[in-house]
Amino acid sequence: MGSIDFARLRNQTMNDGKDSEVTVNTRALIDKVLARYSSEHTTLRELIQNASDAGASTVIIKYDTDPSTTIPAPQTSDKSILLKHIIQHHTLRRLTVSNNGQPFTGADWSRLKSIADGNPDETKIGAFGVGFYSVFSDCDEPFVVSGDTTMAFYWKGNTLSTKVAVLSSEHASSDTAFFLEYRQANPSSASYNPPPIPNVPSLCQFLSTSLTFVGLQSIELHLDDHRVATFGKKMSPPTPIRIPAGLKAETDGGLMRVAQITRQSSQIDAIWSNVIATAQVPTKRVAEIVPEEVKNAGTSLKSFFSRFAATSSTQINAKVSRQAPVIEKPISYGDDISGESKGTIFLQICTVDVDTKVERGFAIEIERATKKPPPKKTKVALLTSPFHESSASLSIGSGSTFQLSAKIFSDILPTKAGRIFIGFPTAQTTGFLAHVSAPSLIPTVERENIDMNARYISTWNAELLRVAGLACRISYTSDIAELRARLETTISALIPTAIYIFQQYTSNPSAPSSLVGERIEEAFWNCSKERSIDILSSKGIIPSKLVRMPAETLSFLGEVPMVPQELANGAVSFMVNLHNRGFISDMTMEDIKKGLESRALNETELTEFLRWCGNKLTSEELNQKGVRTLFSSTVAAISEEPDGDSQGTILQLADISSYINVSRINPAMPVPSTTIPFKFTRPIPPKELQMFGWQELSIVTWLRFLTNGPQLETFISSEKFAMQVLGLVAKSWDQIDPSSKESVCILLSPHTILPTKMGMRRPEESYFPTVKLFDDLPVVKQFPSSKEKFLQALGVRKTIELSVVFDRMNSRGVDQEASKIPWSHVELIRYFASVIEEIPRDDIERLRQTPFLPGEGSSVKPGQVFKASDLYAPSDSIIGLGLNQVKLPFEFRPTTREGKLLLTLGLKEYPSALRIVGILQTAGQKNNRRLYDLCLEYYLQNYFKNGYEKDKEKLCSLTVPYLPTDQVDFPTLVAPFQCFVNENASCLGYAILRADIRPHADKFGLQKDPPIKECVDRLIKQPPTSKSDAEIKFTYMSSRAGDLDQNRTLANDLSAAKIVPNLKKYYLQPSYAGFEDPRRRQTGPSELRIHHYDPPDSVFLGRDQEYRGILDYVQYGPEATSFLLKVGAKHEPSSYELAGMLAQNPSRFLKTMGHEKYLDLLRKLAEQGNSLWMDKNFASSLSKSRILLGYKDIKGENEKAELIEDDIFEDEGVTQREWSLNTGEEVVIVDDIYYFSKFRDYVIATPQEEVLEKFYERFGAKKMTDLVKTDRRVGNSVRDQEPAKKLRKEILERTRLFLHEYERDTSANVIRHDTKWLSGHLSVQLVSDVSVRFSLQRHGVAFSQQKSALLHKLRQGDYILYIVPNYDKYDVSRELVTLLIKRPKQNDVIALERILTESLRRLQEKGINVERILRKREYEARIAQQSQLEREFEENSQRAEEKKQAVTTRQEPRATSPDQAVKMPGAFGSPEPPEYTGSLSRQRSVNKGLFNKFAKSLGLVEPNRNSSATDPPQITKDIQATNTNIQNAIKECRPTNLQAIKSKHHVDATELDKGGYCSDVQAENIVKAFTIPYQGLNIDVYFGKFQTETPNDVHEPLQAFLPVIMQLTNIFEVNPAAVNIFLDSRSNTVAFNLSGALFFNLAWFIELHLEGWKTKAGRLRGLDSWYLTYCHELAHNLVNDHNARHEWYQQSISVEFAQKFRAKLPDLMGGL
Repeated sequence: MGSIDFARLRNQTMNDGKDSEVTVNTRALIDKVLARYSSEHTTLRELIQNASDAGASTVIIKYDTDPSTTIPAPQTSDKSILLKHIIQHHTLRRLTVSNNGQPFTGADWSRLKSIADGNPDETKIGAFGVGFYSVFSDCDEPFVVSGDTTMAFYWKGNTLSTKVAVLSSEHASSDTAFFLEYRQANPSSASYNPPPIPNVPSLCQFLSTSLTFVGLQSIELHLDDHRVATFGKKMSPPTPIRIPAGLKAETDGGLMRVAQITRQSSQIDAIWSNVIATAQVPTKRVAEIVPEEVKNAGTSLKSFFSRFAATSSTQINAKVSRQAPVIEKPISYGDDISGESKGTIFLQICTVDVDTKVERGFAIEIERATKKPPPKKTKVALLTSPFHESSASLSIGSGSTFQLSAKIFSDILPTKAGRIFIGFPTAQTTGFLAHVSAPSLIPTVERENIDMNARYISTWNAELLRVAGLACRISYTSDIAELRARLETTISALIPTAIYIFQQYTSNPSAPSSLVGERIEEAFWNCSKERSIDILSSKGIIPSKLVRMPAETLSFLGEVPMVPQELANGAVSFMVNLHNRGFISDMTMEDIKKGLESRALNETELTEFLRWCGNKLTSEELNQKGVRTLFSSTVAAISEEPDGDSQGTILQLADISSYINVSRINPAMPVPSTTIPFKFTRPIPPKELQMFGWQELSIVTWLRFLTNGPQLETFISSEKFAMQVLGLVAKSWDQIDPSSKESVCILLSPHTILPTKMGMRRPEESYFPTVKLFDDLPVVKQFPSSKEKFLQALGVRKTIELSVVFDRMNSRGVDQEASKIPWSHVELIRYFASVIEEIPRDDIERLRQTPFLPGEGSSVKPGQVFKASDLYAPSDSIIGLGLNQVKLPFEFRPTTREGKLLLTLGLKEYPSALRIVGILQTAGQKNNRRLYDLCLEYYLQNYFKNGYEKDKEKLCSLTVPYLPTDQVDFPTLVAPFQCFVNENASCLGYAILRADIRPHADKFGLQKDPPIKECVDRLIKQPPTSKSDAEIKFTYMSSRAGDLDQNRTLANDLSAAKIVPNLKKYYLQPSYAGFEDPRRRQTGPSELRIHHYDPPDSVFLGRDQEYRGILDYVQYGPEATSFLLKVGAKHEPSSYELAGMLAQNPSRFLKTMGHEKYLDLLRKLAEQGNSLWMDKNFASSLSKSRILLGYKDIKGENEKAELIEDDIFEDEGVTQREWSLNTGEEVVIVDDIYYFSKFRDYVIATPQEEVLEKFYERFGAKKMTDLVKTDRRVGNSVRDQEPAKKLRKEILERTRLFLHEYERDTSANVIRHDTKWLSGHLSVQLVSDVSVRFSLQRHGVAFSQQKSALLHKLRQGDYILYIVPNYDKYDVSRELVTLLIKRPKQNDVIALERILTESLRRLQEKGINVERILRKREYEARIAQQSQLEREFEENSQRAEEKKQAVTTRQEPRATSPDQAVKMPGAFGSPEPPEYTGSLSRQRSVNKGLFNKFAKSLGLVEPNRNSSATDPPQITKDIQATNTNIQNAIKECRPTNLQAIKSKHHVDATELDKGGYCSDVQAENIVKAFTIPYQGLNIDVYFGKFQTETPNDVHEPLQAFLPVIMQLTNIFEVNPAAVNIFLDSRSNTVAFNLSGALFFNLAWFIELHLEGWKTKAGRLRGLDSWYLTYCHELAHNLVNDHNARHEWYQQSISVEFAQKFRAKLPDLMGGL
């Protein structure tokens, strides 16, 4: 193709080609235009805009309605009630829109009936000439009246036509009116569905917003004869504004320049009927779950996500906090609906007059695109919302429903987001909180978005947006100027207004196009001649370049202009923009240093400065060196008094080296000059003070300061001052390190600094306050926080020497009376008690050995004194026990100081436990029962009080007797090891503690039970003598089960010991005396006696006694039974034991149990077969025994045999079954019923159970197939093998039906081989004859039989089925059934025979699923048909080449009308059934071959018609027609709109699933959620009604799924506007075709392909799947149903585009 000269070919075509006109389907064109006009109120918007362009001042909108056919009108004259009824129940019939603008001119009438012929006036908004045609969305034939002319539109087929008439002068009017009859309101229409009254408050909201920037003055809304609402606008004269000197008036592109700026006030008034507030209750739609931000985003999803990724976290938080949705409370309007309400809102609009200057080429391109030249002058208006408190209303008014004004005026002010107005608001936001009206902006066709893609148009629009940005900057400057005029108030009062202004001009990402907001923001900042903008600061409103941006408020820098902290926090994003663009600088160290050097700080500023320095050091924003630099420049004027009233001094921070820790030093005390006063460091943590390089003022440094100079004089002279200092030092004494303590003592010891009773003394001359023995001692006075450790370290004395004390006690006067002696042993005790901790150890020991205490007791002599260790503490019980106690004149208490002293000297509080035992033993020996009981009672009552529990182990280890028992009376006593607590242990002969003391046994350390080994030994040596005795002993031993578990050796000893008595009946009559003997005849009285003892491991328990008569059973109570089970007894014998007993005497088991229970026993053993065979010796002895039960069926009667009905063959009659015991070699396993039926008289058969058969095999039992030898004789193979092939095909076809039920029962593993296995391993061969000779080995029995079918196994594992010509399908079934299932029965053979014999239709009537086979046959027939056509085409071509006949002219197919085109299945306009013209090139008899019959039935072959030699082959025509239909299917793809989706009736999900995986019923359950841009296109995304995801949730899977669908769209050359995405995770629908619009389910992609999308195999699988899905949906443009025709077209489409798909695969794989 590269060598072709296309220019030459085009010139040749233009010269020699035939002329033809391009025709337009007007109806289709209008439908496509309406698809771009799918927003709400489109018709009203276009008609109101036309009225504004015509210079109208008033627009009247009137809806004519039809009454309800079901609800009658109320019988009242109240207009409000009637209007409410109309709103709620009437339906729309006609819409009339009239205006008083200039009537249509001839050019206007001409443009009205022309599509795409826009208004050439550059001052008008209309540009594309398609806006008027939005009326066709609701009306088919609009009617227009303007001036004296009327125009009526009507349809001729798909062509729109008009008729024009002239009115008479009396009917002519200066107004223009549009009459629109609603299409669906016509009862004769097929689509009759009259629309309801629109939501009136929402309509009022739209109309009030429409007045904002258009040239209209009023709009009226009528319903029938009721005026519902009126809207009016008033404008003040414009006031010129000067362009600020610091701004550039020309745009960056140079196309536009600001000529003039004006500002004017505007007022919009609204009057409405109160009834509209409550007449309609808004319905919630599924789409309302989509966030408001997404709805306002228009057609762009990218900006919605990208702005969150492109902004900082600070900006995000600010935006989120500002844009958080406010939940409005429902408003109650009351019941009164009469009358009207009013509302007024005031606006301020800034208008910029713009002069444009464009090059001629640029103007030509703009005119080509818009059909009008670019205007030389234009305007850009800016509407901002004035500052108001959050609780203040933006509107005023009156009436009972005045609150409705908030909704009506909600879109006028940009309180949430500014919008672009092109006459009317568009979906495009500005990024600022300001509406921008720019009539000269060029929108997209639907006028919802700004065109930022086309080359010249985008440049023009960008320049206009820059003018809008400049207008925003001018408006900002004006707002700041108004704020400057209010500077007489405080700065803090202006901050809320400043925050509002900054937020208003903070740019946020615009939507749907982010470029719009970027252009406006760019112009807002770049229009400055220098990088500065006036802002509010701490010094007023000044340029931002002079203001600093601190991280927080710095009050100590009052002279530096800074942004107030509240303002910075309230307008974070604006401040970040200032900083990022270089309009403002951060606070620097140099700024701070200059501020500090400029003046001295006051006390408050000094505190704030120190706190700031500490915070900066903590956050590592400053280092210590930087802080010290600031300190060197900092001085402060401070007051010396705490109240700050004195004149004060100057503090130089550079001289400070320490700070005060108030927990140690009182800040009111004198401190050194290098220590900073505490009032400045109070709020600062010590850690930060240390970071300044300061140290804490230590106690040593402080005391050194106090003990020098004038401070020392105060210290030694003022007792109060000294107490304060000593108290602070004592308080901190424990925290002072040893070296500092030593320094403190050195500093204080030389001075008289201790206040005492005798005056100020040095520490070594003073005594502790506790020294009270003499009154003339210098005792230290108490002071706050006084501590003994501190005083002792200073050298204060705590005691008086003992020698002095004794000397004073002995120095009595000669004339002193004895009764008045001041010193006694009592006083001595009290003194020593007070100073016991200070008495040296030697003196304590001296006192301990000195007898000076009087005693009392039965053995105490008068005047006798004792050492403290010889006496007990005073107690009445002590005297009763015969012990001596101390005699004191005061009450003895161990917790007092005196008590502690006596105990320290050796006084005993109570007798020890061993002393108590000694008293008990002595009382027993002396038979003193009273003393014994008294002592025992004392021990028990004081056990815990006296702490006897610590001696419990000693008591239990004593061998002296002191405890009573139940077995003997007092005074006989036993030692602890000779008695126990558990009274049940007495059954084994043990002594038990006396019952009244038994609850206290633990206090003596007694064991509850005897040692388990002794118990076991006693039980073995002395077994029970009766059943009751056994019950008692076994019950007791069961309570010792835990001990037995810990000592398994003892349990094993018991298990083997003969301790279980076996009782048998004993006859008492002398002549029959003795135990019961079956060999003797015994009568008379009897009783149960012990016959013998059994060990527990051979004893069986229980009541079922299944093997009674074979085994011996015993019965005891639950506890005794538990013990026996613990030591080896069992309820029933184990399988191993049973097998051993059975092997010893099988006939006894069979005779006792019978053959049915015997078989149960064998089944039980079979379940444990693996464990039985683990012991090889046991298994060998078991296999040699005759324990296997077999049977033999004998014909005829036999009294001893059991009469049964054989279930092998019905014609065998009744047989008798005889059971016998055998070895494994004597029985045969029946694995072939046929063999068994022939040799049953010669073999003993095993029970036909799989479990028993496997068990018998272990014993050596042979299978029947192993014993029967077959000798097959197969005849010669016949020549015609067609019957064999046919039979094999039927077998593979029908065995699937036979195995269907077995496959459903997955729990039963009965299938041996399935049909798939047969197809690869089974062959069928037709032979002349087949015979088989069967012989039974070891019996010499044989017989021969002729067969019609025989299955033979080959060496490689395959099978061959031999059949004779007249084969019996019963024989075939009997041979095959052994291959299909594991254990075939006769019924299986019969069932397979029936399936092989019956026809498919007959089987289908019997309920067998044969649909798959029928579909497969249809498919094979279709493939055969296609192959036959291809072969005939090749033969015709080859024959024509060989004959080389005269060349016939090969004509191209003529272009035919749709009625004359070749009809193909599914072609447009094809009749049903499809008819084909022409015939095959090669004629055959229509009666020959399957293809001809099939073709004839479809109309492909006409038997009596021959084709012309010049006609192309029929297959060529078919292929051409198919290709034509494929292209038509692709062209049929068309976009849809919201109306088509909403018109669907919603159905339940369960009904939806019935429609299949691509039913268009899915459209009834989805709603449009948002629109996402992709490569310049806008793709609609729909959500199912149960979906709750947000667009952000599906962003990632959409990024993977959307490129696949759009690449496939390019491959198939489908209109991209026809492609839609929907998300419905509850639906079975993968994709669907809705009237040519294609919908693909994202949920299926997420579920099946998203996980493996990043792998090569996963992506290839996904691409193949969606390629075939796309082909499937395209085929639905030709065939609606899922049938063979649809499948043909799906296959044809996939083949047609397969090469393009494969060529695109590398791009689709993305490098995987």
